[in-house]
Amino acid sequence: MTEGIVFQVETSRVLQILAKEIYDSPLAMLRENVQNAYDAVRERFAATGTLQPGGRVDIHIDGNQVVISDNGIGMTETVLKQNFWNAGSSGKHSERARTAGVVGTFGIGAMANFGVCSKLEIATRAAGGNIALISVAERDTLKIGEECIAFRTVTPEREAGTVLTATLDSSNSILAHQAKAYLVPYVSLLPVPVYLNDELISTRSMNDALPSPVRAYSPIGNKRLEQQGLGALFSISADSNGQILANVTDITVGGQAIDGEMALLQAGGQLMGLRSFFGLAPIPAAGNYQFGGFANLPFLQPTAGRDALSRDSIDRASVLISLAEKASSEILADTTLADRSNALLAWIAGNNRYDLAKRITILVHPKEDNIALEDIKEYVGTHQSYYYTGNDRSIIGTFAGDESFILQVSPNQPRRKVQQQYLVSVLQIPQVPNSAQVIREYSGTDLELSEASILFRVAGILRDDYLIPEVEVVFADISHKVSILPEHRSGLLKIYLDRRSSAIAPLLEVQTTAYELFSQFMKDYVRVNVYPRIQQFVPSSTKGGVEALRKILLRSRELVRVEETDRGDLEGILGDYLSGEASFSAVLQTARAKSRPQTQRVSAEQVGTIEKEVPGLTDSPVRPEPETGSGQEFIAAPPIVRDSISSNMKILTTGGKYPLLNQFTMFLALSDRLMKTEAEFFHVPHTTRILWGGHRVVYIFTEATERLSLYYDIEMKNSIDRQNTGGGMFPTTTLITKSRIFVPVPTMLEQEFQVAGGPKEFFVRFDLLTNRT
Repeated sequence: MTEGIVFQVETSRVLQILAKEIYDSPLAMLRENVQNAYDAVRERFAATGTLQPGGRVDIHIDGNQVVISDNGIGMTETVLKQNFWNAGSSGKHSERARTAGVVGTFGIGAMANFGVCSKLEIATRAAGGNIALISVAERDTLKIGEECIAFRTVTPEREAGTVLTATLDSSNSILAHQAKAYLVPYVSLLPVPVYLNDELISTRSMNDALPSPVRAYSPIGNKRLEQQGLGALFSISADSNGQILANVTDITVGGQAIDGEMALLQAGGQLMGLRSFFGLAPIPAAGNYQFGGFANLPFLQPTAGRDALSRDSIDRASVLISLAEKASSEILADTTLADRSNALLAWIAGNNRYDLAKRITILVHPKEDNIALEDIKEYVGTHQSYYYTGNDRSIIGTFAGDESFILQVSPNQPRRKVQQQYLVSVLQIPQVPNSAQVIREYSGTDLELSEASILFRVAGILRDDYLIPEVEVVFADISHKVSILPEHRSGLLKIYLDRRSSAIAPLLEVQTTAYELFSQFMKDYVRVNVYPRIQQFVPSSTKGGVEALRKILLRSRELVRVEETDRGDLEGILGDYLSGEASFSAVLQTARAKSRPQTQRVSAEQVGTIEKEVPGLTDSPVRPEPETGSGQEFIAAPPIVRDSISSNMKILTTGGKYPLLNQFTMFLALSDRLMKTEAEFFHVPHTTRILWGGHRVVYIFTEATERLSLYYDIEMKNSIDRQNTGGGMFPTTTLITKSRIFVPVPTMLEQEFQVAGGPKEFFVRFDLLTNRT
């Protein structure tokens, strides 16, 4: 005789575990219930699609009790029982809800609140109804399939709407100032008044909520553009420095008007995605103008965990951002502000729109006047003119005089590229004839062993690390104190290194006195000194090279791919279990797999110093040449490679500031998963943009042609001080070791990654983006 074992479930514990995966903090629970209240207001006051005045949401926080009330559509008995208390069911898929522009769609229901609440009470009256409904549930008394939720009808004492009273359990609490800091990014633009402990925290306009005062911007033009079925009217304003504010209205999808708008501010921090003005998640946007601000678009869809937007949402929003950059560039190019905008210069270079460079100025000798490119022909008249890419005063003095002019190209990118392309392709002005010349080329018999080692090492690094198949490197004497002179003929790249260059002497000393450091210092020399002079010949800096890189990355992903789907399925797993359609073990397994982004954990034992973990790096004799940098303009640069060194550290710090590390003193290791799938991306030259605010730090890396970007999104458990919110471009200082990729942490963010009093834990997500042009 066999006996069976009764399968038993502690319902309250199961609810707590599963709901915790959906609302992992009381703040997330607060946000979702405020969103539900806002949806209810829209269903009542925007039933025809246009929001009418009269709606209101109130939030009161007192100790462990949170009360959220609204005067929205309320709930009937059917809605209360079949939607609100029924996990996995939603009443927001109706045509009425869509017309009203509700934000929520997932239908998690009330049960998700029990991840942080021990008790939930609902008092509601449906619009047009003559009774009020009250229902109460306590987590510890909930039983599957039993009538364990108290319910009664009463005479209404208030107008239509709903009051939710949540009692937080003992392990969770919310303070009013925490709730305000968390909610403001989500609700500040709502057209409905939202009060937190009687303080208004909504009804701001997009422009007023931007970090820079809009009054400093003046309109400079309007333009309507369309691409890939998306169109909009772009109203462009600029400040006195040529910084752009783009207001995007009259948006169409497939020729049909939609209710949406965007306020895009150049270098404006994160770009918050909204639907019906309720904040969803940041849009990881890459571009020359570094647009931040707000994008209220009805097609934006969050993932089930509300921590990111869907891939389709990001792609469609990116089209509008790309169009905003195009409109900004075409309008700004016709103004006197064009010459002040580095973003415009970068956009022109990246999109081959050199026709827009007419207002960009160039220094003209001998009078040293700054003349707009479109005025050069009139300025020089019938006199001979040349362009010159160097800064040798003897050449300028030789060719600039009463009968000829020298147009001196800027040393700084992207201005240098734009000026030179306009001079060559539009004005067809020749280069100064007496450019640097090779005076003497040295053969192998003329060199010392240490010198020959340098030549062969440079050639090997260029072949192996920079994928240049045919390269010859020789020592020479070069005129005008030029240290490196490349020539590209018949498919062969020949690089002349000036034997007298000040950069060569320390390398010779290392080769003879500390050979164990020679290899890594030579990589630094190629990265800092050689690459900027041969960038146009490096395959990874061309369109074809980028396509090859993209294919390599896709293959890498396939090799390590784990079959995962988005967290959108979380909406149904709790309902499936309660309805008996999924087993307990299957639900737990699904919840774990879909619960959250990858977790990064850093303990004190995983914090080391660069001096110890990457020996010799800070002692490198290689120094960036002063003339190659502009101070604030950063072009794509290769990584620092130490692939013979392995380190298990996740944070590296330095005991001082070093030029080779661009003065950064802290470096963060990227996730192990990224190392497996996207490592090849970081081996090619790239730019580095870092944005931070709220709970997020976002890195955006873009390769040299600006066709591929990789964003790395870090979600901190604690909010970053609002006074420290910011971001911008930083000099690329990616450090690649055998087992890890490290990226720099700006000084103002170092305290956010300090490991003190216990391990530091945060969530990360990343993806490769194809930039649209």
